[in-house]
Parts: sequence; C-alpha cells; structure tokens
Amino acid sequence: MRHHFHYLCVFCLFMVFTGCSGKAQTPNSTPAAGPNRIDVLDFHTTHRCKACLTIEQLTKELLTESYSSEMEKGLITFRLINADDEANEAIVNKYLAFGTTLIISTVNDGQETHLDLTSFAFMNVNNEAQFKAGLKEHLEDSLQKIRS
Repeated sequence: MRHHFHYLCVFCLFMVFTGCSGKAQTPNSTPAAGPNRIDVLDFHTTHRCKACLTIEQLTKELLTESYSSEMEKGLITFRLINADDEANEAIVNKYLAFGTTLIISTVNDGQETHLDLTSFAFMNVNNEAQFKAGLKEHLEDSLQKIRS
C-alpha cells in the first residue's frame, strides 16, 4: 500500500514539473453513442493527495458556479472515477488515466474527442482563479463545438 502511495507522489511531482500544452485533442477510434455532450472525467487513485482533492473541488465549484443549467440538461456531466478500482479498468485504459487525470470528453454528432488537462490542472492547482479560468476556457471551446 505504501509502495503505491510513493509512486502516486512521484507521478504527481512529475506532472507538476513536466508540461504539455494540454491543447492536443485525441479522437477516439470508435464513435461514442448518445447526444452531443461534454463529459468532465476526474480520475483519482484510492489514496489521494491534497493537490488531487483540490483539482476535484475546483472543478466541481466551476461546474456549479458557471454550468449548473448545462448540467441539469445533461449537456455537461461530471464523473469522479477511481482509477484503482478494477471495475473502471476499461475507461482507465481508454483515456490512459493512470492516477490522477482530468479529461474533457466532447461528443459531437457521435464523434468523441478528448482533451487531457492533467498537466494544466497540476500546474494551476494552487491558483484558483487561473485554474477556473483555464478550465472554463476549455469548456467554452467544447460547448461551441456541440452547439454549432
């Protein structure tokens, strides 16, 4: 158990000190079923660090503050997913979500693209305003795609 916690901490530090632009969207190889929507997926491990908990908190706050209407309509959904739970193996593998991972999945006309915001989230976790502004910008981009 302690061994896994050590790797989680190393992973968190790696994510903080390495950066990807967070701008690349990866199309899914198979079209997703269902209506046009945005799924915000917050993956976590069983043992969570303060940064991981803060990412969840800030994401939920932004969704509640700015997107409650879209959430009520099912246009935006939020899922908290334990990446260590074997029942979630398929979705973890789909998004390569090993440990804490924040994904925006956009389904438009049956086609899914997803954006991995993990590096962005860890780099901005200690700046609430910047975290929420950046996440909102990505959500607005996704909303434009499904509304057009």
